Amino acid sequence: MRRTLALLGTGLTAVALVLTACDDGFEQGPAGQVVAKDRDQECRKATTGSRKKTRDCHWEYELTTRDRDGQEHEFEVPSGVYDSCRRGSAYPSCINR
Repeated sequence: MRRTLALLGTGLTAVALVLTACDDGFEQGPAGQVVAKDRDQECRKATTGSRKKTRDCHWEYELTTRDRDGQEHEFEVPSGVYDSCRRGSAYPSCINR
């Protein structure tokens, strides 16, 4: 039973990572070597139907790459790409590891 649950958990995690990495809300950044990574928590005030004020927070993930000409490019990526691409790795091939 434990083995079945472990396999199920692993499978669901893999599916979640694939779906996150394929998020259509982000354009692929320019190819190059990853030279920096940054993540920030963004919050905004939201009003619900009962006029109760709440905070809506989410994380934003950014990579900075350096191309062959030495130009640096900063762009937003999904969390799965952020986790897969380490400093010094080649982008976008680091996504498919």
